Amino acid sequence: MFHKHGLQVAQGPAMMMANEPTTIQVMHLGDTPLRLTTDMTIEYIDAHERPTYEISERELKELATPPKGVEASPLPKVNASSAPAEWSGPVKTLLERHSSLWEGKLGLIRGVEHRIRLKPGAVPVRQHPYKAGPMARERKKGQVERKRSMDVIEPASGEWASPVVMEPKPDGSVRFCIDDGKLNLMTIKDAYPIPRMDECIDSLGDARVFCTLDCNAGFWQKPVAEEDKHLKNLTCHSGAWQCVRLPFGLCNAPATFQRAMDVILAVVNWQISLVYLDDVIVFSGSPEDTYSTLMRC
Repeated sequence: MFHKHGLQVAQGPAMMMANEPTTIQVMHLGDTPLRLTTDMTIEYIDAHERPTYEISERELKELATPPKGVEASPLPKVNASSAPAEWSGPVKTLLERHSSLWEGKLGLIRGVEHRIRLKPGAVPVRQHPYKAGPMARERKKGQVERKRSMDVIEPASGEWASPVVMEPKPDGSVRFCIDDGKLNLMTIKDAYPIPRMDECIDSLGDARVFCTLDCNAGFWQKPVAEEDKHLKNLTCHSGAWQCVRLPFGLCNAPATFQRAMDVILAVVNWQISLVYLDDVIVFSGSPEDTYSTLMRC
């Protein structure tokens, strides 16, 4: 990817021929409006002059095989009961190829940082932790320790502070959130569009095979801009902390994450895949097409 004038251009086809038209998706990520004209030059693409090397299937298998004495990452549990029986082997191969994705480590999307732009005249928010009983305090403490170990939060001091709230989830567990209501009132809203569900359904067309993916703690994979971390201080009975990664509760958090996912999947989005925040669906007309698509990932 390359950047110019606040634009982010997604990587195009693997092979582009000189003097032939090529379609490249462009997304404007700047703060000021920008109008593209037919004679406007965004950036230049230079020819690749370094030597290329074609890797054989045997070499690919050797690269995918962990060295002796190194234990491979355990494969995730995948419900493939509705898939054809002959898929079991290829699916296992696909999972092994990307085994590093389920090592338990939290990923980091560096392309788009979350910014917090305040309205003129905004004043710091200072709130005390909400009252909580012994069990609730222990639960929050456990969540804080977990997030600190994952580098989601870090110790902080400053004049901004919003209290922690624990929101129940349908499966009985709780989601660690921050009551950013007052901060959100002073934040300039990001109008980046979230996909319309009816348009997503219409885009599936005649597809018959679907593969759904759910990002692991998706918001926590987005970094908060260094200059805005002090605005995202949180307080609880375990002290004061600031968010290193994007937390739940910010009004512009969905827009930031949707923008990042659209950039990452720009080449295939609305063609063979759809993304709604941290949910991705890959669709095709046949099992063979779906498998070949996933193998290219």
